[in-house]
Amino acid sequence: MEGRALDACPAPGRPVPVVEARADRGEMGRAILSPAKVNLLLKVVSKRADGYHNLVSIVDIVSLYDVIRLKELTSGDVRVRDTAGVLPTGADNTIYRAIMLLKERFRVPSGIEAIVEKRIPVGSGLGGGSSNAARVMKALVRLWALPLGLPEMMELGRRIGADVPLFLYGRTCVMRGVGERVSPIELPRLSYVIVYPNVVISTRTVYDGLKIVLTKEENEVTFSGKFSTALDIAGILENDLEKVAFLRCPEIKTIKDRLKEAGAVGSLMSGSGSAVFGVFGDERGARKAVEKLGGLGSVFIANSL
Repeated sequence: MEGRALDACPAPGRPVPVVEARADRGEMGRAILSPAKVNLLLKVVSKRADGYHNLVSIVDIVSLYDVIRLKELTSGDVRVRDTAGVLPTGADNTIYRAIMLLKERFRVPSGIEAIVEKRIPVGSGLGGGSSNAARVMKALVRLWALPLGLPEMMELGRRIGADVPLFLYGRTCVMRGVGERVSPIELPRLSYVIVYPNVVISTRTVYDGLKIVLTKEENEVTFSGKFSTALDIAGILENDLEKVAFLRCPEIKTIKDRLKEAGAVGSLMSGSGSAVFGVFGDERGARKAVEKLGGLGSVFIANSL
């Protein structure tokens, strides 16, 4: 679910604070909240023979949501669209692929119409496309009473996208490999200010620009100790992809600095960018920071789920 990749940052727009969404039942029937994620740690440990990279990442699931409404169709058709007109259609759309994967595997005659209200920016590194696919998979397993447990769903999900398994897992985790292996980790509940500079960065472009020698092993990436406070989390914030993304969009570095000036105990780019988050101990501090961040792009407040 990538959008158009840009070579440089456009002029930033007006900040748009967004608070936590609530589920409701609209005219499309079933309403699903599809959350975003932030990568508190992202270490690239090796390049695989298939061209992908093995990672170790600590991921927090946060309360910035897309809203998806599903309706079952007796015609058997599969239709996916979003209200903003920013997502691809057909097999390029992760929701479409998730529906078709289950429909074909289990020979389900019914069709599905899915309408997405996009709130998670496209091409931001916040995982919107993978989250959408995971949430729709879970909803259809229930709706169609499919004989799938979580491990089987995660195995199927990895065929759609690297981050789909972590969203199927659905809570704070350590992600390893290309995203297919997740395990629990205990973190404090945090508040975040997320700033999107209104620019899409292609994940492939960022990884292609990674010139470091990848010789680390997974077991060389350690994070010991107990994470009890926002300051503890600030001590582990690291993303190997930031330097490449800075070259594509220098505004990312500016946003990181501005978030810390506004009171964040730490700030980091999420995933392959371009969104940047600041870590706060509580929502009050996050809301006060938003008042100081004019002119940077689209600004969201979110909390750990």
